Amino acid sequence: MQKITEIKETVITSRRDRTTGEMVEKTFTRFKSVPYVDGWPRFGHYLLDSVFILILNGIIGASLGAILVLLDATILLEDSMIDIFSRLFNWLILTPGYYFLFEFGMGTSPAKAIMGRIVVDEYGNKPAARQLLARSFARSVPFEAFSCLSTTGWHDRWSNTFVIRKKDLEELRLLQKVQNIDDTSVSSQS
Repeated sequence: MQKITEIKETVITSRRDRTTGEMVEKTFTRFKSVPYVDGWPRFGHYLLDSVFILILNGIIGASLGAILVLLDATILLEDSMIDIFSRLFNWLILTPGYYFLFEFGMGTSPAKAIMGRIVVDEYGNKPAARQLLARSFARSVPFEAFSCLSTTGWHDRWSNTFVIRKKDLEELRLLQKVQNIDDTSVSSQS
């Protein structure tokens, strides 16, 4: 199967010839640019997913607190230990687990789903579990969220994944099919 970064498109340009003044058409083939979601929309995904993670963290914390109260085990843990454990749990388990479970199960996080975006591999397919695991744990790197203000985030580059709009993915898949048909017809004529 063809990579979404290797889809070709034919472009026809018209310009006026400098010497004759006549309109001249030029046809050339180039790689179609992949319509990545980048910059502020990506940062918006991060902020919205952070709210969902915060809510999930509150639910888990309240549940564990209730269990500790019922078991009368609150004296076993000091407040500082609970704070350290909570931060480590959120940073190393909850956040990567949240992204992995949603992106593995649905192909997108809740924030991306609300905005109609999806995570794909270089072929436009659902990424492999190892790619999603790398992508999820890459988010534990400090200041990684700000890398999304560029074209792709570190978690995208390190896992070889892309975030694109669902409707753009449909168009890319159609172009892949058309190009595969063109490639097979050219190779059968040879």
